[in-house]
Amino acid sequence: MRRLFWATLGLGVGAALGVGAVRWASRTAERLAPASLGRRTLDAAGEWRARLAEALEEGRAAMAAREAELRAQHAGPGNEAT
Repeated sequence: MRRLFWATLGLGVGAALGVGAVRWASRTAERLAPASLGRRTLDAAGEWRARLAEALEEGRAAMAAREAELRAQHAGPGNEAT
């Protein structure tokens, strides 16, 4: 009876580990497939482009604010601020 129990337990654990290994290998193979890598690369490039555009816009806004501040600071009687 003990041998049957341990044999069944061993088969069950082995089957569970085997199924887990096959699933892991399948997910890894899908993740490393050329189409998947290309898609992830394009997604990353799109995100990078969006962040860069946002940073440039913030920089332009900061430049405009600083320019307005400097123009207001240097505008006095006889100085024309354009």
